[in-house]
Amino acid sequence: MSATIDALAELAKPEQRQDPYPFLHWLRENDPVHRTNCGFYLLSSYDDVAYALQRSDAFAVPDEAAMWREVGSGKRSHPAVKKLVTAFAAKNHPCYARLRAAIARDMTPARVLQLRPRILEHLGNLFDDLGPRLVAGETVDLHAEVSVPLTQYVFADRVGVPDVDRTWIADTIALMTRALASDDAQLVLAADRASNAVEDYFHARVAERRAAPRDDLITRLVEAHDGEDELLIAILWIMWMTGYESTISGIDRVVQAFLANPPLRSWCDGDQSQVQRFLDEALRHDGVVLYTPIPRIALSEVALGGVTIPAGASVRMLIAGANRDPRVFRDPDTFDPTRDPRRMLSTGNCCGTTLGRAEMAHVVTGLQQRFPTIVAAGEPTWSPASVARRTVETLPARLA
Repeated sequence: MSATIDALAELAKPEQRQDPYPFLHWLRENDPVHRTNCGFYLLSSYDDVAYALQRSDAFAVPDEAAMWREVGSGKRSHPAVKKLVTAFAAKNHPCYARLRAAIARDMTPARVLQLRPRILEHLGNLFDDLGPRLVAGETVDLHAEVSVPLTQYVFADRVGVPDVDRTWIADTIALMTRALASDDAQLVLAADRASNAVEDYFHARVAERRAAPRDDLITRLVEAHDGEDELLIAILWIMWMTGYESTISGIDRVVQAFLANPPLRSWCDGDQSQVQRFLDEALRHDGVVLYTPIPRIALSEVALGGVTIPAGASVRMLIAGANRDPRVFRDPDTFDPTRDPRRMLSTGNCCGTTLGRAEMAHVVTGLQQRFPTIVAAGEPTWSPASVARRTVETLPARLA
């Protein structure tokens, strides 16, 4: 393979959706600080990725100007793209940390434990619907019939969005995310129209919570911020863009690991420490994020992997490559829940991680209890929507 290869073009190929790891291994060993044709750097060794993620004195979250340089100024006139850029740039707002802390207080392990009965109730209803069909020999789609509806119920309920509005909001934000990286004019225009409706909806919900508080995250944000609504709306955009889609994809990944490793399913029998190790390994071994969609900006010139990265350069981290670096993980291509999870880079520090992992754990323990003979019914269908993230469109399964 040529050392002048364009990594982004390679990762966009359909065969890389199925298994990108041979290419990621080649890139990590031969071009660990790869400058893409788009101009940003891709880091793939564990040490370099960990450094860029952890050293805020060396690499910073981009401000709004830097985000526009990434997206392209030609999209400035589009409301959908502008909303997303503004939302991500809100992380630099002086009040952002206080609002994030308000969300974190509502996502503690103790709080998530209180939500357990509702999660199990909804998951039980989903499994009740699947059971007769599986027994009858049908193939079911665990992505569409478990991962999506469970996340939609739990996440939207916690935010404070009623049943009737959950699907269209989720679909709209997914459309906006695609538009951010697309040159399809019709797609971007469709996202513009839809994004205006969602923003109006969020403003209305914020006004409602000011008048009549409830036990939800919109209320927590309103209580923590007495300024203009724009920052609250930006936080809501970020929550939906990151927490919602990440939880769906995370459930898909641990279910894939469960289906692919029948001899290791005893890890999902109910012992929570073992279940958590199973989740850690599933997200390390085949994580959703190939590389970080949002860049970090080099604050000064820095040398990594024998390459000098200039000040102001945009850097993205190949999480999937770092998590299979043999210098850190012995036999990294093997799925092994006995690994020490402390050096894994998969889960990040999102406020909703505890809630998302609770859903993942309940799904795999529920599958083990309710459908112990369930197996994959062919390969999943991979989404072409994003190069940075490997997500599935279908996850077929049946009883053996």
